[in-house]
Amino acid sequence: MEVVVKARFGASKERVEVFGRNRYVIYLTFEEGSDSANLIKSILSRHIGAPQRSIELKNRNSITGDFIFLVN
Repeated sequence: MEVVVKARFGASKERVEVFGRNRYVIYLTFEEGSDSANLIKSILSRHIGAPQRSIELKNRNSITGDFIFLVN
C-alpha cells in the first residue's frame, strides 16, 4: 500500500492527523534534516501499527515535498 505523508517541521508538539485514505500530516518538533525520512518512518510506524522494516521510502515529491512510503 502506498502512504503519502506531508511533514510540517518546527511544530510546537508532535502529532499525526489523517486527512484521507492513506494520507497523513505529521507535525514534527524538529527542523528538516538529512535523517527526516527515517524519523517520519518511525512515527508513521507507531501510528499505523506496522513494523518499521515493512515501511520503505519510495520517493519524495519534488513539487509538494510529500514523502511517499510503501507499506508491505
